[in-house]
Amino acid sequence: MREPTTTPVEETVRPSRPRAILLHLSLVVFAVALLGQAVRVQLLDGATYAAEADKQHMVVAQLPAPRGTIVDDRGTTVAISREVLKLVIAPNQVRGATARRNDRDSLSRALRALGVSRTVIAKALDSTRTYVEVPGVYTPTDAKALMAIRGVRAEWTMQRINSGTPGLMQLVGSIDRDGNAQGGLERALDSLLTGTRGERRALRDRGGRTPVDAPSGSRVESRPGHEVRLTVNLQLQEIIEHELKEAMERTGASGGDIVVLDPNDGAILALAGMRDGREAGSVTPLTQTYQPGSVLKPMFVAWLLERGKARAGEMIDTENGIMRLGRQRITDEHKEAEMSVFDIVRWSSNVGTVKLVTTRMTPDEEYELLRDYGFGVGTGLPYTAEATGTLRVPSRWSASTAASLSIGYELAVTPVQLAAAYAALANGGEMIEPALVREVRDPDGRVVFRHQRRVLRRVASEDATAQVRAMLKAVVDSGTGKAAGLTAFEVGGKSGTARRVVNGRYSQEDYDATFAGMFPMSDPQVVIVARLIDPRSAIFGGLVAGPMVRAVLQGAMAARDAALDRRVLMRVARAVSLEAEPADTRAVSSRSITVAAAADDDALLDAVPPPRESVAAPARVVVSLPYAPEGATAAPRAMRMVPSVRGLTVREAVRTLHAAGFRVRMARGVDGRTRPAAGVSSREGSVVVLEQGS
Repeated sequence: MREPTTTPVEETVRPSRPRAILLHLSLVVFAVALLGQAVRVQLLDGATYAAEADKQHMVVAQLPAPRGTIVDDRGTTVAISREVLKLVIAPNQVRGATARRNDRDSLSRALRALGVSRTVIAKALDSTRTYVEVPGVYTPTDAKALMAIRGVRAEWTMQRINSGTPGLMQLVGSIDRDGNAQGGLERALDSLLTGTRGERRALRDRGGRTPVDAPSGSRVESRPGHEVRLTVNLQLQEIIEHELKEAMERTGASGGDIVVLDPNDGAILALAGMRDGREAGSVTPLTQTYQPGSVLKPMFVAWLLERGKARAGEMIDTENGIMRLGRQRITDEHKEAEMSVFDIVRWSSNVGTVKLVTTRMTPDEEYELLRDYGFGVGTGLPYTAEATGTLRVPSRWSASTAASLSIGYELAVTPVQLAAAYAALANGGEMIEPALVREVRDPDGRVVFRHQRRVLRRVASEDATAQVRAMLKAVVDSGTGKAAGLTAFEVGGKSGTARRVVNGRYSQEDYDATFAGMFPMSDPQVVIVARLIDPRSAIFGGLVAGPMVRAVLQGAMAARDAALDRRVLMRVARAVSLEAEPADTRAVSSRSITVAAAADDDALLDAVPPPRESVAAPARVVVSLPYAPEGATAAPRAMRMVPSVRGLTVREAVRTLHAAGFRVRMARGVDGRTRPAAGVSSREGSVVVLEQGS
């Protein structure tokens, strides 16, 4: 008999009290931690998480700030920024103008309308690509059709538009694609011209597009940079660039520089440089130095006159134009046994100048004089690449330095430095700090800077400079600078013809021809320094650079807004007879050089006579009068000045140009501007382009 099966009775398990406490504590800690995290997220870091959430459905775009506008001294725009678009295409997202169909033809048509190349269009239609940048920048109006297509993204940027002459643009500088200044005044004044960026907030839709702006208050407008008004006169700038180019072509020069400066307040009104028939790669009147030659002589004479060490009528033994000073041989082109101090300047006597300076000035006095006139130091202009020139201290002079410096050798100056020095002779002896910036205004139009006349020091007395100006007037009236003269106005100046250093030695064939002039003499308004490098038709500064100064003055007087005070001109003009008008000095060549007109050779160190063009004697010719050559044509048409038509209506402007003897062609551009510029000489009957604003 089987025994009954018994089931064991389960023993009751009692939980461990420590474990229970640990479990409950863990739950409490978890709850506290969860609550703490909620407090941190909701209260402490709520703003941060809210901003992160906003980023999920809102985009913030930077609004570019326009750079400050640059204008000339009459307010004509030279450089301005405008807001444009850069376009980027994602070809794999393009679906056409509507969401219901895949219309790639819309993209192709829109790109063709913008003038995009076929190569770029093909890339934009290649759906395997994820990114294609459309070259160039576009206005919102032009890109409107393209921006309506899905997959096309626009980026706002600023474009710098320059409307000045090539020479002026070298001075202003440029901006790269990223808006960084690349040189010139753009770089020097970058902190003023750079504006403050703004921002725009827009809401995204589910597709990631930004169809609408965010609520009001979410857009911060950008703030443009300061407006800079230059001292440069655009119309005068056009005139000097035109005349410099013509002078180089006429003389065969390899380069040249020209500077026009107001001697009363130091404002640089125009400056330009050319090399090898085109605009130089930099502003050479500021960046390149040279040995100026005889144009420095009047400064030494003014010093001697002021201190009573010489008198204008005092006679000096000039040794028939040849003098030995140690191993140095100094010669004159205009040879005389003796000359007055007045005639030493008028005929540019090297012998007379060297005798005066080396016997009546110490080396220290000579050095201090040249330094006082600004040579060997910077002018203080806001141009980072400006050259300071070279002027050695007396302790480093050689035996010939004192004599060489007196006639413009063994130092290097820039044309701007030379113009500033001549401004002191023109204004009565005050060395004025030159200026390129007339005024700066903030975005609200308030003037934050205005150029004021700043006298650096007095370099000569009014009486001494008045005597020197009389000598400079005689240089043009009857001396070495006749070619710079005008019939109705008195012009003064000094010519200089200096041998250039080639391979460490003074060349017998290469010259710098300079003319430094002032106009009008009774009340100088402008100082002009003109330089030609290696002229081939003739070498003398008075003959090749003088006519360039004359042409610039004629153009400035014919132009309406070329920075000349016409009230002063009317007061100082002298009565003339039309029959007394001299022949055009531009046609002067080395064949017609006389001893009187060519007396400006700064020869040094046993230099041979300067080269002259040789002309073969003609064979004997018998001509029966009256003579009428075969195929004779009508006389060439006369040269006329293009009149200024700024401020006139189109009808009045056309009538004025026709009355001056020109044909007129219309073109889009700046209202009232002409090509050639007002004041430039052009052949009668030629076409003048009259620009109209778009």
